[in-house]
Amino acid sequence: MITSRRRTPYILILPLLLAFSIFMLYPLYKVVESSFYKASFLNPTFRVYVGLENFRWLFNFKVFDPRWSYFVAALSRSLLWVGGSVGIKVVLGIAVAILLNSQFLAGRRIYRTLVIIPWAIPWAMSSMMWAWTLNSQFGLVNSILLKLHIVDKPVTFLTTAKSAFLTTMVVDAWVGLPFMIIMFLSGLQSIPDDLYEAATVDGASDWTKFVRITLPLLKPVILTTSLLSLVWTFNSFDIIWVLTRGGPIRATETLPVAIYNVAFLLTRFGGIGKASAMTMAQVTLVTVISVFYIRTLRRGVEI
Repeated sequence: MITSRRRTPYILILPLLLAFSIFMLYPLYKVVESSFYKASFLNPTFRVYVGLENFRWLFNFKVFDPRWSYFVAALSRSLLWVGGSVGIKVVLGIAVAILLNSQFLAGRRIYRTLVIIPWAIPWAMSSMMWAWTLNSQFGLVNSILLKLHIVDKPVTFLTTAKSAFLTTMVVDAWVGLPFMIIMFLSGLQSIPDDLYEAATVDGASDWTKFVRITLPLLKPVILTTSLLSLVWTFNSFDIIWVLTRGGPIRATETLPVAIYNVAFLLTRFGGIGKASAMTMAQVTLVTVISVFYIRTLRRGVEI
């Protein structure tokens, strides 16, 4: 009886380990293997071992910008895009969570329910909705701006480099904001009210309460949610692909979009091997950032 009980946890976890091996470890192994070969979907059966050549290609291949390699340019855009999007989510997430946690907000239960809607909608569908809404000819946003005489002509949100970059960043923040709000709201509700009451008695202002009580106690939640959001945003593909396909003039071609292009579209100078090398570089970078975040989180919890 004791032996069977000891075996039960391992038997129950076996399907999870099997699924993890099939859907995670094996694909990762294939990516690592392919990064050392020259291969293309044009001729899947032809593979040549090239060693580290694909990794050297990441920093030597310059085609659209003579200053930066194709990989470095895509990586720099990814870092800027991810930093801006995650920053918006964190700042607005904290602000909205504090508002929804306020005792003086009427109907806050309704607002807490409605805030989850952007997160519940599939990301590709949300991107299509925003593409129609921001259309320069018949989009709802331009229609409102023109009728209110805020602008004299339609705003081209997705057809110029800077506006497309900022627009896709904002759309990604809109999609991921509900998760941040819910997590921050749960963190705020775990803070004892006695601390705020004691601070009020001592004459502390609302800003002092926020800086000295809310932020320090909310720090573990902020670090955890921002780490998850950073990983998800860094791997985000569908939002940019639906809205701009990496354009205009590659202004929104982040690293996931560039990997897709190298693997499936730009096969004349790309291919599976080079795309796999780009993927390995992305995975390594995200892993390093994650380890840094986790160590920071542990120090914050210990403090």
